[in-house]
Amino acid sequence: MFLNLTAKHMLSLNSALSVLFLGVGVYGILSDDALPFPSFSAFVAAVFFALQAVRSTDKFAAKTALSNTLIATNTHLKVTQFYYSSKEQLLELNRITEFKVADNYLAVILDRNGQGYDFQIKGKSDAIIERLNDIIPHQALKNTSITRV
Repeated sequence: MFLNLTAKHMLSLNSALSVLFLGVGVYGILSDDALPFPSFSAFVAAVFFALQAVRSTDKFAAKTALSNTLIATNTHLKVTQFYYSSKEQLLELNRITEFKVADNYLAVILDRNGQGYDFQIKGKSDAIIERLNDIIPHQALKNTSITRV
């Protein structure tokens, strides 16, 4: 079940949970009372919620917007991933034969050989397909298929 919360509420919730689990972990180390789970687990949960809080910020959302992750010129397509580390790939449009798109996923197949690149980019499949149709020149799209997987 997904919570229908705004980015600001998700930031607050994840920050509070991170602080809570950090406190539980410190309490487990300093106290003589045994917790029902290892203190290490509380620290892992605190780090997880801290990372989720960072992903809930407006700065992260702007950085991972499709307008910043998919950029095309007349000859190249630049795809940038920001999820875990900043990774950028420059692909020649005349070599691209197929795009496979799903929610938060883009595969680019080169030279009709079934091999290419897989990218984790933030966006629904419809939004990714719309962005590709908007930025790639129509003459390059004639030889390229876009399929939803």
